[in-house]
Amino acid sequence: MTEQQQAERLVRLRWACRRTLQALDRPLGNFLRDCFQSLDMGEQFAFERLLKSKDQEILDWLIGNRQPRDTGMCAIIEKVRQHHDNTAGE
Repeated sequence: MTEQQQAERLVRLRWACRRTLQALDRPLGNFLRDCFQSLDMGEQFAFERLLKSKDQEILDWLIGNRQPRDTGMCAIIEKVRQHHDNTAGE
């Protein structure tokens, strides 16, 4: 992937992190900003799949009410949750 394509991908993902449920904006946006680049390709794709989900589903997964069937998304949700818990006071 070229630098141009990577930059365009990040812009697209940044917009996808903007949610109608504001409670999701910070954990998803901060995770994208702070962690996305260090994920392996499979984890990056899992994060992109997560962003294609409905807000209420993502919220339920993040607060632990439910789990997605996709094991890759389960792992990413846990990483998003941990990152948010570690940075919530900032």
